[in-house]
Amino acid sequence: MVSAKIRLAVVAALFFLIGALLPVSHASGRRYVAPAPAPAPVPATSSPRRQAPRPRPPPPPPSPPSRIQPVVVVQGTIYCKSCKLSGYNRYMDASPLPNATAELVCYGADRVLNLTSTRTDKNGYFLVMVYDLGMFQRSRCRVYLGSSPTPLCAAPFIPSNKWLGLTLEREKVASLPQGVKGVYRPKSTLMFGPGSSGSCPAAAVPMM
Repeated sequence: MVSAKIRLAVVAALFFLIGALLPVSHASGRRYVAPAPAPAPVPATSSPRRQAPRPRPPPPPPSPPSRIQPVVVVQGTIYCKSCKLSGYNRYMDASPLPNATAELVCYGADRVLNLTSTRTDKNGYFLVMVYDLGMFQRSRCRVYLGSSPTPLCAAPFIPSNKWLGLTLEREKVASLPQGVKGVYRPKSTLMFGPGSSGSCPAAAVPMM
């Protein structure tokens, strides 16, 4: 009898414990869910990389100084003999002849190396610039009368024949311009004389 009471008491205690546990379990009504793993940290997006500046192209090399071409100068004046024109020189009894031509001819061993024709300015002055120094030799170059602007002063006087040339002599120049290797002139003045009529051109010779 006692044991039955004890057994009932134990059973009652068990039911009490079970009853005490069941409400908690039912009250929660939740299944145990394992917590989700924490998301992996998202790496911070790196700021866009700045492009390195393009290297500047090297500056162009300095241009070499311009080379001055060497030159030889041949100059002189053509006159009209015994005609009192503009610029008359009473000591020479001649006047500068504008618009006349002179010819510089340089010879080789068996041929003509150079022939240059040039016209005089209003003062009868002419100038020839020779750039081919290899063909220029003072002893082998001659200056000839070319043409006259008027038949009234077209007869060769110096030299007396237009087929005769005057040799050259070097002028003494204290300081030559840069590039000029020498300045030369005919050994005598070039002159035309009055034509066969013996008359002279007008005081003002027309320029071409």
